[in-house]
Amino acid sequence: MKQYSLLVLFICLSVSLFSSPLFSALPIDTAGITTVILVRHAEKGDDGTRNPDLNIYGATRSQHLAQLLHQSDVVGVYSTPFKRTQQTAQPLAMALGLEVQEYPPLDLEALDKLVQSHQGKTIVIVGHSNTVPTMANHLLGEEKLSQLGETEYDKIFMVQISGDVKQLMTLSY
Repeated sequence: MKQYSLLVLFICLSVSLFSSPLFSALPIDTAGITTVILVRHAEKGDDGTRNPDLNIYGATRSQHLAQLLHQSDVVGVYSTPFKRTQQTAQPLAMALGLEVQEYPPLDLEALDKLVQSHQGKTIVIVGHSNTVPTMANHLLGEEKLSQLGETEYDKIFMVQISGDVKQLMTLSY
């Protein structure tokens, strides 16, 4: 529980640090920082289909994600059309008063346009074990991440982009 509380504090500080009034007086151009938070969908059920719902653990994890990011400056929540990604994104979107919007999962040109349309802002994109690392690597311009393991649901990848400077922060929740 102590680690969870520290993680919540760390994420909230990381996501909202530069929007703080304290930093608004500093000569730092924070308007140019775009933050893309990438997460894999939470634990899925096993109903024998290719489009299962989240299981009980996944539903709980999606609520934790919403709790972690509900006070952030996220302006958009995006998901693939699958039930498991939609159900992971929905609690956060509701907490922020946003609608979950769909994106094409392997269309990197569409990803570039999506990120460009939110320049200087923060968005959350929920994807899959293979698409999340692919998107992060694409945004970073280098291969830093490999495909997630089949049981790896607890990672948050924050890619911050400011001009040509791109940084990756990996967290667990």
